[in-house]
This record gives sequence, structure tokens and C-alpha cells, in this order.
Amino acid sequence: MRVNKSIIYLFLIFILTFHGCATTGQRQPTVIGERPHEYQQFFIELDLVVDEYMVREASDFQVSGFPYLRTNRFLEAMKDRVKGDSLEIWVEWMRQLDLKARKKEISNLPEDGFTELTSRLPDVSNRQELLAKVTDYSERTLASDRRQTDFYDAVKSVISIAGEYSMTMRTFGLYPLAAIPVTYATEKQYKIFRDWHQSPLESLPVDGNITAFTPAIHPVYSGQDISAIFDASRRNLLGLPDLSDNEIKALVLAYAPVIQQDVTGTFDLFGKVKWKNRHVNIAFENPTVYYYITYSLFKGEPAVQLNYSFWYSGRWGENSPGIERGPLDGVTVRITFDPDGRPVIVDIMNNCGCYYFYVPRKERVEKVLTSSDGLYPFVPTWLPNEFPRYRLGLRINSGWHQIQQVFAVETPPNTITYELRPYDVLEALPRAGGGTESVFSPKGIMKDSSRIEPYIFFSMGIPKVGYMRQRGHHAIKLVGRAHFTDPDLFDNYFIFK
Repeated sequence: MRVNKSIIYLFLIFILTFHGCATTGQRQPTVIGERPHEYQQFFIELDLVVDEYMVREASDFQVSGFPYLRTNRFLEAMKDRVKGDSLEIWVEWMRQLDLKARKKEISNLPEDGFTELTSRLPDVSNRQELLAKVTDYSERTLASDRRQTDFYDAVKSVISIAGEYSMTMRTFGLYPLAAIPVTYATEKQYKIFRDWHQSPLESLPVDGNITAFTPAIHPVYSGQDISAIFDASRRNLLGLPDLSDNEIKALVLAYAPVIQQDVTGTFDLFGKVKWKNRHVNIAFENPTVYYYITYSLFKGEPAVQLNYSFWYSGRWGENSPGIERGPLDGVTVRITFDPDGRPVIVDIMNNCGCYYFYVPRKERVEKVLTSSDGLYPFVPTWLPNEFPRYRLGLRINSGWHQIQQVFAVETPPNTITYELRPYDVLEALPRAGGGTESVFSPKGIMKDSSRIEPYIFFSMGIPKVGYMRQRGHHAIKLVGRAHFTDPDLFDNYFIFK
């Protein structure tokens, strides 16, 4: 039977269009009446210049039709839970996210970009004035919008975050067929990881010198102090403790890991991220771990997470697969707490989103819910019982920078100390000649990172797969789809006690 080619073409166009629309997460902007023209025009001009000069801050996501709000996957998940007074906290959180992002965008605008902006906004003469006006107009626009009877429903209706997967790429790449060999390769890699994690630490191969890195010694909170931070009386209407900056720093320091790195060359020394000759550079002589706080769901309840991210100059050496080698590399380790402040699960990924795995506390897991293909969740080991009484230890191999074992360890002597710095500095990193620039593109890809993997794994639907990525933009599955910041990442696969 012969099939008309035009019918085939029309069918393909329909499939691509349908899937493309289904994965963008974009909706038509909600129009809020009675919003002063001056406020609207201000944000229009600001956004036009920010986009023209490609300084859009991408760690959080704009809310269509509400230029003074940005959101994330946790806040998106909360939209069906908030009501009454918690609605105000929810919206104010998004407004503060936007103000933080605007501050970075204004700082990162090059001089010619700021000059163009002042020509559009003649009553602004310097960046401080612009930031003050952003803050003022943000408050005024929110106050104006709140007078609308359907304001909160309007916000909820447009919050939808686009994923990091392209269905168009998967369609053209014949994903169902391509996923078969990728599934097989993933299972082989999982076996390697399991063997590492289930072997005695001393039996792991050593290619160079095992070098231990620890956080600089400062006073830390006791277990009693940490419990007080998470006390139920301190939780806001969203169910989360209101943490001060000092409390966040204390928690970050209290749980900062000991990193045992197998070092064969400078590419195995994580360091401070700097600009050098207009390129992202890792100053390995200054060991640095970047931290940030996120929120997720644990047993359906909001949970606090500490994230530790560190960066290498590249993935090189004999251990790393040839197709994965390239400039810049990194690891992120995340600790999730239950509502009482007890660490219940650690999850880990490379900063491309690759090699993601879970390390839960075994006695808190009643059942593991395995995916139909048997790949997920990948749990090569369990949290050591001695943690957090002792620090979390990470054994990392040379070149490939994979965590081969997770263990508990007393702070060892004769270690190299690393600095703990806020992740925010990466998104407005000072340049030697003045000004700042994010090390990430507006699409959440680390500048100067590159791999050949996109040519090989195109069919998996992740643009620039293998490249280093910004927080909020980590796709963590080649087969299937999931994001590091999905709030249901734990509850989907574990029934917790």
C-alpha cells in the first residue's frame, strides 16, 4: 500500500508541533487591568536591554505577565498548596527572587548596555539609582496588581517552568530506538559505580596521591543548636524555617564534606572560579566550594537542602571516557533534611547533570519504588550511620571526577582547607578590568564549557548534553526525564518511614 508523502509530512509537522508545545511550558501572558503604564514600560525597556546584551540571569524563571516575579520548581509545586495568608508569603518569595536576579543583571550589563538603557530611561543616571527604581516599581506594581480580585489565581495560572528536554530533538533523533543502547550503557556504568561503593575504601585504585580537603575550621553549631533552627515554632506558613544568613552559613559549615581527591595533575584540583583573559578559569591554588540553599519535598512536606558545588579546570586523564573529556568539570553534593533537621538523604551529580545517584539513610526507607525499566532510582550505597556525628567523606577519582565512595570521617590532620563561598558570586563574577559577568549563559550553560557529547547523544533531547550547567538547569536522566530541582524527586521513588 502506497502512502501519500504529503500525509506523512503533515503527520510529522503535527507531531513536532504538538510535542514542541507540550514541552515549552509557556502560556499566554495574563493581562492585569489597571496596572500603571509607567510601571509596565519600565520593565519592558529593562528586559529589552537585558536580553539584547545577553545578561539574563537564568537560575530562576520569569513568570509570564508578571515582570516583577521569578519562580523555581519548588515554588511551582507549592502553587496548589498555598491559600490564605500563605499566598502572600509565596508571592513575596517570588518577588525577592526577581530582585536578586535583577541586581545581578544590572551589575552584569556592560557599559554600552547601561548607556543604552539610560537613553530609554532618562531619569536613571547610575546603577544604584536603577536598582532602587527596580525595587520601588516592583513594590508598586505588586501593590497595584493585588487590587485585582483574581490576582493570585492569575499568578498561579501562568506559573509553568519549561524543562531542559527538547521533544523535537527526541522526535528527530528517534528517541525510542536510541534509548535502547543508552539504557544498556547506563546499566554498565551503574555496575561500575556499585562495585566502587560496595568495596572497602582501601581497595579502591589510586592513580596519584590521595589529597584531603576540609572546610576551614570555624565554630560550628552543636546538634542541639541545629535542632533549634528547625524547631516547629520557627516554621512559616509554607512549613519552612525562616533561616537567617548567619544560620545558613553555620549549617553550611557544619555539614561541609571532607573531599578525598585522587590527584594526578592540576585538573584534579578544584578551585576558585575566576575570569582570565575573558575566559572562565579555575584557580586551583585557591580550593573553593560554592554553596547554596534549595527546598524540596520529603514525605510530601517542604524540606531544606544544602548544596555544595565545586569546579575543576576540566575532565581529562586516562580514567575519563574520551567522549566526555573537555574543559571545565564539577560535582554537586546535596544534603536534604527532614522537618526536624535530621539529614535523611544525600544526592550527587556531576555539574553537567550526569551520573546522578541517591544516598539515602537506610533506616528511613520503607520501600524503594523501582521504575519500569529498572534504571531508577540508582542507590549504590547508603548514608553511613556515623554521619552527621562525623563529617561526610567523598572519595573522588582522578580525571573523571566520579565519587567512588561516601563515608563518615573525623576531620583528618594535615589536610588542605577550602573556602566556602556563596554560589551567587558565580552569577555576577568580578572582572579584572571592572564590572561583573555571569559565568553562565542566559540558557544556563557554563561559558567555555564544551564536549562532543551533543553530537552523540542528540537523540536524548538535552541541548548541549555534557556541558557544565547552572543551578536550576540540570537534566539528570538520559533515558526518561527528570531535573535535579524536581521537588518530587525523592517521594517518586521512596516510601519513607
